[in-house]
Amino acid sequence: MRVPILTYHALNASGWDYGTNDHVALAEDLELLQELNYVIAPLRHVAEHISGTHPHDYLEDTKCVGLSWDDGTNHDFVDYYHPDYGYLRSLTSVLVSSTLYLRQRSNRAPTVPEPRATSFVIVSPHARDELDRACIAGRSQWREDWWLAAVTQGVLEIANHSWDHLHPALTTVRHSESRRGNFAAVRNEADADLQILDAQAYLSKRLGHFTSPLFAYPYGHANDYLVQEYFPKHTATFLGAFTTDGEFATDQSNRWRIPRFACGEHWTSRAELGQLLQRH
Repeated sequence: MRVPILTYHALNASGWDYGTNDHVALAEDLELLQELNYVIAPLRHVAEHISGTHPHDYLEDTKCVGLSWDDGTNHDFVDYYHPDYGYLRSLTSVLVSSTLYLRQRSNRAPTVPEPRATSFVIVSPHARDELDRACIAGRSQWREDWWLAAVTQGVLEIANHSWDHLHPALTTVRHSESRRGNFAAVRNEADADLQILDAQAYLSKRLGHFTSPLFAYPYGHANDYLVQEYFPKHTATFLGAFTTDGEFATDQSNRWRIPRFACGEHWTSRAELGQLLQRH
């Protein structure tokens, strides 16, 4: 298995070209993936395969790509009108209207799953309200009322991106030393429970049996404590955790440090993505 997992941020929309708008970039990237005959693999399947809990043979004999959205604004799933840039399709709308998605839904082989992306959401309602005011001018577009619709439609999996991301724009964060901007500062059980387990419990209350067992480290920041000690103690709750280390997910990946590539960081154009995929 050698799967590139591509990550996009719906908030990256400051213009209308590839370099300034992840929605535009996603649309172009999906065209490229279609031309190269990729299929979309749910991240849950990638984590199951790596962990050995449920091997998926198609991941080894099919060209697969994983897709994820980070931070969990409404723009992951809900189309909206941007006051500066006009009508903008959500990342999910871009996905479900793509030829790649439609082809896989209608013509997929029995061994290949329904295509699905994962939205890793900041869970705390208070943090999302404050970030909405601080980061997107208080437009009330960092809510959770779309989560259940997303999972019940089978388009997205909603997964844990921590309680408050230790985001620097927040007045307070759940950390014993009030550390911000670096999730690798979560180095003990108390801080990890506040950021990870409490977030998972909140998702369980909102999503019930749709609750995802996946986690994505804010900023992609993992550390030895979380990878080697904390997550291995919580295999009943979590299946895998994802970074943005800029490598392919393989059979040899650590299930608590599964790498992803981030749009704008690891590639900045369709041509660069094509070069990245050639490493496959």
